[in-house]
Amino acid sequence: MRISILSAAHVHLDAFAAAVKLCPGTELAGIYDDDAHRGKKKAAEHSTIFYDDLGAALNECEAVIVCSENVKHDELVLAALEANKHVLCEKPLAVSTKSATIMAQKAIEQDAVLATAFPLRFNTPAVQMKRVIDQKQIGDVLAFHGKNPGQCPKGWFIDKNLSGGGALMDHIVHLADLMRWLTGAEVTRVFAEADSFLVPCITIDDVGHVQLEFENGIIADIDPSWSRPVGYPTWGGIDLRATGTEGAIDLKAYAQNIIQHNSTKTVHHNFGDFEYLHMMNAFVETIRKNPTELATAWDGVAATKIVEAAYLSAREHVVVEI
Repeated sequence: MRISILSAAHVHLDAFAAAVKLCPGTELAGIYDDDAHRGKKKAAEHSTIFYDDLGAALNECEAVIVCSENVKHDELVLAALEANKHVLCEKPLAVSTKSATIMAQKAIEQDAVLATAFPLRFNTPAVQMKRVIDQKQIGDVLAFHGKNPGQCPKGWFIDKNLSGGGALMDHIVHLADLMRWLTGAEVTRVFAEADSFLVPCITIDDVGHVQLEFENGIIADIDPSWSRPVGYPTWGGIDLRATGTEGAIDLKAYAQNIIQHNSTKTVHHNFGDFEYLHMMNAFVETIRKNPTELATAWDGVAATKIVEAAYLSAREHVVVEI
């Protein structure tokens, strides 16, 4: 299966490209980008073809991965679906529930796979956590406490016209989807606060706190803030505690790393399973109509609803019903 990557804007492009090359039966067909300098650079790094024409890139593949700026997801996804391509889209699926829903419905019309890139579903510690919860080793889940802090990614991420939002847009979705996946329950109420005061010279939200209530009564909170300084030894991390009626379990999704220091910088090297490869395998198997844990377009819609509700709550200082 030949897979094209649409846009080299996102920092996760390297992981996607590596996963395509490692996944049995897949081949990187090329990289399309509306920024020729950026696209040519990444195409050269990954020894593939650069396309400055979207149609040409779509003609050379059976499936695509969308790695663009958030606000461009819908145009690229819809173009790919219209060309009868299967799509794996970087999170968030869209910057609005309306756009995300249109994309999900289009995939149904085209009888194509549209998946949302939530690699935590393939993170080995997270998979083990789900097994513990499914087996009720901690009883019934009562609450989640989640943290997804990170460094401010700068670039287009801090331009609302391209990102659609700041830290809340960037970091709510991973843990929100993980909680939904772990429990099978939907979020019904959201309260959030957000502000901009950690990162100098930006006005987009860089700090926030989100509280959730699920349909089955589970409560949760998420810290999505860009709170890690430049000198912090890793980009951030994802931690989650699940508290149940008979115990609790803690997840550290990216604890398997070696920290290397030299005279100029600190570098971290992960040595755990490559979750992007597992996600890519699931994408291929889903296209073949085999059951997987891959997040669907509707999972992407659900996560977008939570983010949209969080921003509304932060603006109005009220609890928002979903």
